[in-house]
Amino acid sequence: MPACSRCLIEVFPGTALCPQCGAAIRPPVMPRKASKRAGKSRQRLDALSAQDRVAGPATFALLVSLWLPWYSIGPLSADGISVHGWLFIAVLNSIVLVLYVLITAFGVGDLAEQGRLSKDQLLTLMTGVNGALVVLAFLLKPAGFSWSWGAFLAVAAAIVAFLPFGVPLMKAQRRR
Repeated sequence: MPACSRCLIEVFPGTALCPQCGAAIRPPVMPRKASKRAGKSRQRLDALSAQDRVAGPATFALLVSLWLPWYSIGPLSADGISVHGWLFIAVLNSIVLVLYVLITAFGVGDLAEQGRLSKDQLLTLMTGVNGALVVLAFLLKPAGFSWSWGAFLAVAAAIVAFLPFGVPLMKAQRRR
C-alpha cells in the first residue's frame, strides 16, 4: 500500500495528495525483475572453471593475433601465418580450444571424457604446443624485418593460455 513520503501515513492506491499533510503521493516503485537470459549467461560463466575462464579468452586473443602484423619493414608488414605457414597448427589448436570453452559453457559436452589423457593433460598439451609454435615463430624473424605488435600479443596470449594448465601440472610433476 502506498504511503506519504512526508508524514508516512498509508493512503489508498491511486490517491494523488496526502489527506493529512497535502503532499503529493508518489506511486510505489516496483523492483524490476532481472531477465532470465542474463541469469543463464551468469550460470554458464559460473560453470566454467577458473582455468577455462583464463585460457578461453587468451586463446581467442592468440587466434586473432595470428593474422595481425607480426613483422614489419618500413610501411610494409606481414602476419605470422603468411610468414610461417606451419602456424596453421596453432590456428587449428586455437579453434579447438575456443570451441571446447564454448561447448563447456553451454553444457553441451566435455572434451576428453573417455580419452587416454585427462582433460587437464590434454589442455596442457594443446596450449603448450600453441605456446611452443608461437615462441618459435617469434624467434624465427625474417632477416631485415623488425617485430610488430601482433607478435608480442601472440606470445603474451600463448603464455597466458598455457599458465592455468601448465603450472599446476608442472607442480604435480615436481612432487613425484
